[in-house]
Amino acid sequence: MSPSSIPSLGALATAALLTACATSAPTPVPAGATRMSTPDIQALFAQPTQLDNDVRGGLTYRFAPNGGVEFGMRLFAARKSGQWRADDEGLCVRVESDPWICGPLYRLGANRYYFDVPQYGQDYNSLTVRP
Repeated sequence: MSPSSIPSLGALATAALLTACATSAPTPVPAGATRMSTPDIQALFAQPTQLDNDVRGGLTYRFAPNGGVEFGMRLFAARKSGQWRADDEGLCVRVESDPWICGPLYRLGANRYYFDVPQYGQDYNSLTVRP
């Protein structure tokens, strides 16, 4: 394997994980979830914040107060950068120059959140704050 093929393997691993997490039917928002307002979301990311989804070896999101976000995989060393914003739709994120993905963000409890993106399963959408 040549060193030049390593980035393409990272991109392939990222695509494989995102495809594996996709589901054709929307999943319900967990019981007891409280929808967050735009100011609540902005306050959550007013300090650098890392969220990990519940997929084994899944994704890590590192949100910066300036609207930047880094997406990474815990299983592989693949990393992508992007942006985030909070508006009437809830939380919106995008990887590099891809289209924005928006959905309501819910508080599940202490350090637990749910990003309601219908095309992904509940384990993909369930997030935990990590130090």
